[in-house]
Amino acid sequence: MENSKKEILLSVKPQYANLLVDGIKTIELRKKFPMDLENGTKVYVYSSFPQKMVIGEVLVEKVEKLSIEDLWRESATKAMISWTDFKKYYSSHEEGYAIHVSSAKRYEKPIMLAEVHSNVTQAPQSYRYLPVSA
Repeated sequence: MENSKKEILLSVKPQYANLLVDGIKTIELRKKFPMDLENGTKVYVYSSFPQKMVIGEVLVEKVEKLSIEDLWRESATKAMISWTDFKKYYSSHEEGYAIHVSSAKRYEKPIMLAEVHSNVTQAPQSYRYLPVSA
């Protein structure tokens, strides 16, 4: 699969989504995430319940797969997460992913999923690829 022609829709809890699009949170943590995204891949940030809207976008700089210990050591402050929440999130995992992002942009007005792409009718549990509009 050629991911360079794709964009990503990423579901994020509201407290973290806001930090991402404001450029405060520069690393998003995930249990699973594709490693083959090109630098500059656009990520639409979907703020999950209760907002349920796309509130902005960021660009992927790089994706790292790390042991949980290294993930905490290298990304905790930039991921804006407490040790308690981190342990809970990764409780049954030995590895995790750090998505380094930049160029944060908050939309003046949040948008519906269908405004991002006409084929998107519901938010992903974690993320999904979107075809780039021609």
